Amino acid sequence: MKKVLVALIALTVTVSAEAQKKNIQSASNSLKYKEYSEALKYIDEALNDPSTKDDPKAWYIKGLIYMSMQNDPGYKDDNPYKKAVEPYMKVLEIKPGYESNNVKQGLLFAAYNYYNESVQSYNNKKYPEAYTLSKYTVDIHNAQDGKLFEGNKGFDTVAAGAAVINAYSAYYGKDMENALPALQTLKDNPIEGNASIYLMIADIYRNEGNNAKELETIEAARAKYPTNENVRNEELNYYIRTNQQDKLLKKLKDAVASEPNNPIYQYNLANAYTNMAFPKDADGNSMDRPENYDQLLTDAEAGFKKALDADPDNMGYHYDMGVLYYNQSAEITNAMNDVTGTTAEDDKKWNALKEKRNALFAKAMPYFEKIVNTFEPQFDKLSNDDKSIYVNSLRAMREMYAKQNMLDKSKELKEKIDAAMQ
Repeated sequence: MKKVLVALIALTVTVSAEAQKKNIQSASNSLKYKEYSEALKYIDEALNDPSTKDDPKAWYIKGLIYMSMQNDPGYKDDNPYKKAVEPYMKVLEIKPGYESNNVKQGLLFAAYNYYNESVQSYNNKKYPEAYTLSKYTVDIHNAQDGKLFEGNKGFDTVAAGAAVINAYSAYYGKDMENALPALQTLKDNPIEGNASIYLMIADIYRNEGNNAKELETIEAARAKYPTNENVRNEELNYYIRTNQQDKLLKKLKDAVASEPNNPIYQYNLANAYTNMAFPKDADGNSMDRPENYDQLLTDAEAGFKKALDADPDNMGYHYDMGVLYYNQSAEITNAMNDVTGTTAEDDKKWNALKEKRNALFAKAMPYFEKIVNTFEPQFDKLSNDDKSIYVNSLRAMREMYAKQNMLDKSKELKEKIDAAMQ
C-alpha cells in the first residue's frame, strides 16, 4: 500500500510539473502577442507551484513581460520596468549565466532609470523617496558582489552618484540608522569619496553622544584630507566642545617637537593657532576675538612660514598663509566702517586703519598670486579641492583690488572667476 501511495505522489508531482511547464510556454506565447495580463497569469501560476518556483526560465519570462510592457506606449507611464528587477535578480540567484546578456541589459536599463528618478526626488527634497530609488541602482550595480557589471566604467560612475544620493538622502532625511552605513561605505568610494562624508559621519556620532567614534572619524579625515579647512575646523571644534583645547595644542606641539622639519606638523599647528584667533560657534558664526589674539597670529604666521620653508610648492600652505593676512585685513575693514564721524581726528584714525589694512593686503597678495599662477595653466586637471583654492584666491585678490579702487584689476579677476565657475 505504501509503494502505491509513493507512486501516486510521484505521478502527481510529475503531472504538476508538466502542467507548469505548459504554463511557462503559454506565458511566452501570450507575450509574443502582447497579451500581458494572460502572460502574467500563466507565469505567476507556474512560479507559485513548488515544481517550478525555482525555474530560471519562468523568472526570466516574468522579467521579460514587464520589460516588454515598458517598451509599449500603452504601459510605459506606469514604469513596469520596476517590477522586472526582482525576477531578473532571481534569475541571477538561481542560475547566474541564464540569458546573461538580456538579464544584464534589463537590469542596466532599470538601474539608470531608478537613478534618474532618484535625482529628481533628491532635488525636490523628497529624501525618503530618493533613498529608496537610489538604493535600487546601488544594489543592481553590486549584484554578484559587483562582478556582474565589472569593467563598465560608465555604470560605475552612475552607481557612485546613486550612492551619494542614497547616503545623503538618508542623512538629510534624518534616517540615521540607514545613513551611517551608507556614509561609511561612501567615504571609501574612489569616485565620490570626499571630506564632507567624514564630517557627516562625525555629526551622527556627535548626536549619538559617541565622542570616541566622533574623534576617530575626525582623525581619519585629518589623515586623508590634511589641508581641508572644514575638517581642521571640525577637529578644533571637537576639542573646544569637549574642553580639551589644551590637549589639541599639546598634541600638535609634541608632533612639531618630534619632527621640527616636517611641514605637515608645522602647518597643522599654525592652523590651530589661526582657528583659535578667529573662533566660530557650532553654526559657523564668528565669535569674539580671544585675549591672546595678537600672540596667536604671531604663532600662526611663524608656523606657516616654517611649513613653506620645508615645502615651498604646497599651494595649500600658500593659501592659508594668504588667508591669515586676509582675515586680519577684514577685521580692520570692519573697524574702518565703524568710523562714522567727519572730524579731522576721525579722518586720521580712518587713514591709519586703511594704511594698516593695505599693508596686510600687500602681505597676502603674493601668496594668492602664487596659487593663481601655478594652477591657472592646469585648471582642467585640478582636483575639486584645488579648484576651490584657485577660485577663492581669485575672489580674495579681486576684493583687495576693489577695496583699493583698482577696478580694472578687479574686473579682470571677475572674468577669470566666471570662466572657472562655468
